[in-house]
Amino acid sequence: MMLERDAMAGPVIFLSTCEFSGDMHGAVLIGKLRERLPEAKFYGIGGSKMAAAGMDVLFDPTTRSTIGFIEALKNLRRMSRLLARVVQEWEVRRPDLMIWLDSGGFNLPLALEAKRRGIPVVCMFSPSAWAYGQDRAVKLAERVELLLAVLPFEADFYRKFGTNVTYVGHPLIDRVRPELDPKQYRQQLKLAPGEKLVALLPGSRRQEIQSLLPPMLEAARLLERDHQIRWLLPVAASLDKTWLDEMIREHKVPVTLLTSGTYDLLAAADAAVISSGTATLEAAILDTPLVVVYRLSKATLWIYKRMEAQEHKGKPLLVGLPNLIAGREIVPEVLQENLTPEQIALALGSILKESNNRRIREELAAIRERIGPPGVMERAATLISKLIAEAGSGN
Repeated sequence: MMLERDAMAGPVIFLSTCEFSGDMHGAVLIGKLRERLPEAKFYGIGGSKMAAAGMDVLFDPTTRSTIGFIEALKNLRRMSRLLARVVQEWEVRRPDLMIWLDSGGFNLPLALEAKRRGIPVVCMFSPSAWAYGQDRAVKLAERVELLLAVLPFEADFYRKFGTNVTYVGHPLIDRVRPELDPKQYRQQLKLAPGEKLVALLPGSRRQEIQSLLPPMLEAARLLERDHQIRWLLPVAASLDKTWLDEMIREHKVPVTLLTSGTYDLLAAADAAVISSGTATLEAAILDTPLVVVYRLSKATLWIYKRMEAQEHKGKPLLVGLPNLIAGREIVPEVLQENLTPEQIALALGSILKESNNRRIREELAAIRERIGPPGVMERAATLISKLIAEAGSGN
């Protein structure tokens, strides 16, 4: 595969993500690629972090992402227009490589357009085909030249479909670090003797928070009867703090909102209640016992069940990344119709018990070992640079 451009001009790399987390990881990857390919030019779909790293952003969808199949249908026309716009832009600025970060619903069709034009594709943060069906795995194998797997079971799954996979580890292992010592953090809060510290993380989207925060707050109210607990809730930059304040006042729970220091909080917390997603892995890296909560619409859950991989049928639904990596439930999950204040309170009360708390921390330490070692984006950038060099030399 020959690069059409003069190699002296440096490669043109197109990156694409529709997620806030993809924007965060993409910015780091761009920095590592610049170290190896100083003449490279970057453009694509992403957010403010990738723009700050030097990428020319065509469109920023990272603040509008949705959850689930039915919910995403509302954005289908907009995403179709964006796909057409990207393809049109490729006619003017043909990239030497496309890097796809998450957002499989958009990037899998875009990867097909890249393949049709002879543009090699690297995928990092692949679709969850291992959970709900193999159709995407087959398509990914056909369209992607290299998959950089961030989870060990992800690499094993995609290899079964003939995908060229290299397991690099999860980049959160390099960035999830508290600035303050947990003891110092707890001292600053002036916790009373025997008082527990619990973090509430209901997600970064209004859609998630409207579904998850009310039962979290009601669970907190239930536990307040028998426990002395300090409740803290980090506020994502994309959210309206006033809106959250009003919701908390409605439920009459003494929750303190934080605008920074999420990792400091998680590292110091006795436990956390967290919406399924990246934050559950961040908590695992910090050895924070947690309850995973989530709720999809009934229609979306029905579609997931219809698409579910054969090996998962009839088994309990697991969604939390720590549990998926372990292959079993090591932290409690409260999902769907079970997502009630009573069930959240029961699960949280259980992991606050000293013996359970200690056991979960030991289990999470093993998870941390499995997604390391550090230097993930350095490994990814080295592999991508090698692919570009091989393409340029015709190998």
